[in-house]
Amino acid sequence: MDLEESRQKELLAAYLCVKATVAEDLSSSEELKRALQYAGLSPTPAFLAQHWQEGNTEAATFEHFCNLAEQLPDINIDDIEALFIKVFGTVDGMVGENDFKRLVGGGNPERELSDADLNYILQEANVVTNGTVDCSKLCKVILHTVSEMKQLSVQKLEERSHYQRINSKTFTRKKREKFANQEGSSVLGHSMLDLEDWNESSLKGCFYLDKGNVLAHQYSMEVSCLGPTVVRMKPKSYMKQEAGRGPVDTLAYIFREYPEGMRNYVGFTDQKDSDGSYYWRDTLKEGRYVVIPYTSGCRLRERTQEPEASIELVERQSKVQLTPEFRLVLEEIFDQVDLDSNGRLSRQEFNLYNWRTSGEEVQDDEWAVVQANFDVEAGELTLAGFLALHQLEAEDNGGDSEDLWVSLDAMGYNRAGRQDQAAPFTLSVFSQVCQPILQVSGLKSGGLLLDKAVVRSIMENAEPIKIKNMIDLIKYEHVGDHRGSIVVQNKAHSKVTVRVDCSQSLNVITNRPSLDWTVEVAGKSAIIAHQLLPLRMGENWNVVCVESLVK
Repeated sequence: MDLEESRQKELLAAYLCVKATVAEDLSSSEELKRALQYAGLSPTPAFLAQHWQEGNTEAATFEHFCNLAEQLPDINIDDIEALFIKVFGTVDGMVGENDFKRLVGGGNPERELSDADLNYILQEANVVTNGTVDCSKLCKVILHTVSEMKQLSVQKLEERSHYQRINSKTFTRKKREKFANQEGSSVLGHSMLDLEDWNESSLKGCFYLDKGNVLAHQYSMEVSCLGPTVVRMKPKSYMKQEAGRGPVDTLAYIFREYPEGMRNYVGFTDQKDSDGSYYWRDTLKEGRYVVIPYTSGCRLRERTQEPEASIELVERQSKVQLTPEFRLVLEEIFDQVDLDSNGRLSRQEFNLYNWRTSGEEVQDDEWAVVQANFDVEAGELTLAGFLALHQLEAEDNGGDSEDLWVSLDAMGYNRAGRQDQAAPFTLSVFSQVCQPILQVSGLKSGGLLLDKAVVRSIMENAEPIKIKNMIDLIKYEHVGDHRGSIVVQNKAHSKVTVRVDCSQSLNVITNRPSLDWTVEVAGKSAIIAHQLLPLRMGENWNVVCVESLVK
């Protein structure tokens, strides 16, 4: 490969680290900067301001990006050392650590690197000795990092080329070699994640079907310093799974939260571990984040009818008693709503349970009554107290179980005492460098923020394919090792109706009522046509999608 061809490959690889395809234009100055940095270049704010004029520049094509890249000089060690001498005013390349941090940007609230970021970088680079930064050594580390950035982007490009095959009717992704024996790994129970000695925070949660919507616990997350982070969602089922039927898919979408309330999409748990959990692994900057769980709706669906068998909740002998079957269900529920797994229900945990089952918040006087009349430890309700509370409710109703059934129905249980309209999970956050803080922030729908992030994540992982050669109507079809998704984007101003037929697929289930489904796509919008999962786990499956316009 000659020098020019090699450079073109580096630029293509850098561009595809920011955009899913060269057919997509860079849409902001920030995206342009990131793409140039992936190419091993260092665009200055003045350069970016000159070539991306806010209010005038709307997009930059791949060709424009390449032209801009050629205008920037390659980074070399002489330039870096000269810059350090100019900034720090030292010829021997040695500068005090505090002076280094101050001159790099200390006191500037708009700087990109925080003190924690600088500490992490200096520690990883191993350039500080007795409070002095060796700038000459740091120059070499920077140059090595630039080279690694280029290699990483080219490696991603080669992996992408190796893993994907696309045509207009089907989309298949060749299984990665490292996942080739995944079923065997699952049988052995070995996790592909090595998180020994990482700092962990975990909380439980649950998806609930609610009048056509999906509610789930949501979380706030804090990390105090820059470093490698893993977010993992693991499904938990209290029912024996049917043979070949997998658990409900449990994903999580991560957003960075800013003080002014803005939330930016970061990523989602797109990798599957051998224990059935989904995880996301990357480096997070210090700050606050929001984690919103998501399930596709392929396996968590509204039941069409109640089972013929039914358990009794109350038995009447000399006095009203909860049946053993009902007590077991209540123990399951207690375990689910004990989000921090400490064996007790805090006021927040009990409040979320009460809001889910009755639609009402627990008031101060009501919580005082609970603490005064039922078994508590450290101010929190125990399992014994939880069971006694429901025993009292059954007695107050004279043994009538209808109100008790209202609570069970809200928690997703059918008349046989099986939880088929809810899906419990455990969310875990691991950090290699600090103790992450994880808190429950509510129980609600993910709303528009989550909907947009899901659509974006699909489009970023799929190649755009024009539907019937129409310029403004595009299909994004992504099929990975464990799940598939189809998005239809309408760039025109008027709405269109598109039939998306996946009925010729093998061993596939959809979140839609039928694999042959028609969607109406409003102008200037994108919509998920199908979410797809294997119907029977462990068997071959493939997606065949045929799309057509509906007149």
